[in-house]
Amino acid sequence: MGQAALSLASSVLGGLLVLAGQFVTRRAEDRRQWRIRLHEAAADLATSYSQERARLQLDRRRGASGSTIDEKTFAVDRQRALARFRTLPGGSEFEPEIAGMAQTIEALWAAWDASDDQFDEARENASVAVRGFAERVRSYLAE
Repeated sequence: MGQAALSLASSVLGGLLVLAGQFVTRRAEDRRQWRIRLHEAAADLATSYSQERARLQLDRRRGASGSTIDEKTFAVDRQRALARFRTLPGGSEFEPEIAGMAQTIEALWAAWDASDDQFDEARENASVAVRGFAERVRSYLAE
């Protein structure tokens, strides 16, 4: 009788250990998937700001009297990227960096009619903001 109880207890304990292992493994896999999604959404968001900066720079170098950028397209794409990023776990932790990118791209638009030096400074600030965001995301994902 004692042997049967010991055998039953061992089986129950073994089953619980297997279930616990599966739970931990599944949780780690879910976390990995969310981190991948956060990385992809962050890349889309950073790319949106970088593309707009690059297009403004290109138009300015070509001597255009105004940018040829369709602001509506960038606004829609950016809002899609922002919404996707912010809805992911951890996405809300990057609001200061997102605000920084938004402010610097607005400053770049505002510098369109300014001197070349002022425009270049605004362009560099936009670049630095995007790099700062990307670095913060990499740091967060490495934790």
